[in-house]
Amino acid sequence: MSLHDRSFGWLRSQVLELYHQQDYARARDLTEEALPFFPEHWSTLVLWRAILTLRLGSPEEALAILEEAIGQGLWFGPAQLGDEDLAPLRSLPAFAALEQTCQERYAEAQTRSHPGILVLEPDNLVPPPYPTLFALHGNQSSPLAELEYWQPIMAHRWQVALPCSSQLVGYGLASWNDEVRAMDEVCTHWEQQQRWKRIDLQHVVLAGFSRGARIALRLALEGRIPAIGFIAICPALEASQILLPQDACQVRLGFVLLGEHDQCAPTTLAAIERLRAAGLACEVKLYPGLGHFYPPTFSEELPALLAHFVPPAPQ
Repeated sequence: MSLHDRSFGWLRSQVLELYHQQDYARARDLTEEALPFFPEHWSTLVLWRAILTLRLGSPEEALAILEEAIGQGLWFGPAQLGDEDLAPLRSLPAFAALEQTCQERYAEAQTRSHPGILVLEPDNLVPPPYPTLFALHGNQSSPLAELEYWQPIMAHRWQVALPCSSQLVGYGLASWNDEVRAMDEVCTHWEQQQRWKRIDLQHVVLAGFSRGARIALRLALEGRIPAIGFIAICPALEASQILLPQDACQVRLGFVLLGEHDQCAPTTLAAIERLRAAGLACEVKLYPGLGHFYPPTFSEELPALLAHFVPPAPQ
């Protein structure tokens, strides 16, 4: 099977496995081969390629990889260039110039940034309104970067809406670090999408990955969007953050998908117990051996999860 038939999730797992095996040459070869197949992950793949080249003991070549990409219009945010794996480059004089170029492009991009949304209607002839899933990307990501996980539900009569944060962190990448701003942006999308009369208001589900899952949980539990359920994948919950259903909450059932080795697992499981104690039905699926990532079978499992909210159409 060629890379054309593979998902980015599969690629990441392969590169990480080779990295942990210290087989940096094969990991870099795979990363280079993947570049034409995953344009939405361009900046991530370039960084991987540079880091793996550093691991192979070639800092000048690693710097040249970054410089070449910047010459093609790419830029990296402060958090990306601050990655500890790039530390050996900071002693090179040319790295300071590279950082300056990226900082200028980052500042310019921030001034032009605005919230966006990608809306995909079902792959069938069923007329609207549609049951709708709002899915929020994780930090340092985007709707396009995570589209592969959500797009399959279009074949099951669902519309999927993928908001994009305006809080840029890299080329084509955004985060939800300012949660007040994030929630306001998603609520604005919700209000605007309602005007198109294509959402079945009785069947709205909120979902997300990592920080996006946390934002989705808050919106659902606070009732700011009248969701009847949520699907939270590896929600990045903090011990100090107490999430409980408010009076406006309409959630009937929630699902939390969690990696066994996710560093947020203990606080997430404690939060789920509080939700259950408050009377909210919440099911948990723990994936053995998985860290802070989408489950590898998530796109295959998603239709069954959504069937709890809208039964599948008869064949």
